[in-house]
Amino acid sequence: MKINQLKGRKILNSSGNWTVECFLKTSQGREVNASVPQGISTGKEERPPVEPEKAVEQIEKEIFPQITGKELKQEPLDRILTEGNWGANATLAVSAAFFKLVAHSTVKQLPKIMMLIFEGEAHGNPKLTIQEFMVIVDRVEKGVAFYRKVEKCLEKKGLLTTIGSEGGFSPKELNDHDVLDIMKKMSGENITLDIAGNINPPTIPDLLEIVRRYPIVGLEDPFPENKPEQWQEFFQKVTEVNPKILVVADDLTVTDAGKIKKGALDKLFNGVIIKPNQQGTITAAKNALLTAKNLGIKTIVSHRGEETNDNWIADFAVRFGADFVKFGAPARGERVAKYNRLLQLLKK
Repeated sequence: MKINQLKGRKILNSSGNWTVECFLKTSQGREVNASVPQGISTGKEERPPVEPEKAVEQIEKEIFPQITGKELKQEPLDRILTEGNWGANATLAVSAAFFKLVAHSTVKQLPKIMMLIFEGEAHGNPKLTIQEFMVIVDRVEKGVAFYRKVEKCLEKKGLLTTIGSEGGFSPKELNDHDVLDIMKKMSGENITLDIAGNINPPTIPDLLEIVRRYPIVGLEDPFPENKPEQWQEFFQKVTEVNPKILVVADDLTVTDAGKIKKGALDKLFNGVIIKPNQQGTITAAKNALLTAKNLGIKTIVSHRGEETNDNWIADFAVRFGADFVKFGAPARGERVAKYNRLLQLLKK
């Protein structure tokens, strides 16, 4: 497939900040566009973006001359993008647009959903030191029904149903244990948490107590990315409390296949977050996901805090067989777009 037109432009993301969108046209006249997200809380070793204006310039004046007129497939294109000294937002915009041209998702089974219900820390009410409180469901409809059930519960308590950056409830009157008590009462044994350990590192005893007291099945980023010894100690202790619990790495591994392999061999975690913008191409994200699967590590394809209405991440998750997806709450347009795409794929 030959690309004969590549344009970039600035667009607004869900936080009202600027991001970049890429328009791609092939020699056969096919056209597609793709936009990219950005994280609110980010890992130090993510491939860095550039300012949106610079990303547009890189797409049009530097990347396009390198690929125009060439017969391309996804991996050779992404190799060119990886070898260039360009921002991750510029490269992913091009890579994702090409992916949308060639992606034909065959749906055998959709990933399970880690659906956001409450959020705090950098995403909402800072009184909630845990960043995300989620439930695992196997269908969008179940997650939406539970979200509405919690909304009615909060209204009965006279609490505002204020939402955070990803659509999760974030009432200022509640602390972590208040939320966990509500979740325990209403959800059964399927609660998963994003601790965001880089921001507000907990202690091992505190986390073990939470796991003993509540029906927790997953813990993401329990400790900072530069404390592998804490990850290792915690993984050993928490799996003694609950052998089936998922300890999930995000900032520790930043969608890097090499980091995932090393962390898995060191027994730091048994689940990883896959975020394509952390490495800047579809191929890098795919390789990280497949590396994890080959090692028996559960994979969670995730959105970012500052999103767009694009939904290609749902196709990515389905195409490469992710175990779970994280798309936020069913309450904001940029999150709902991903859930609607899952529903659409299910009907194919």
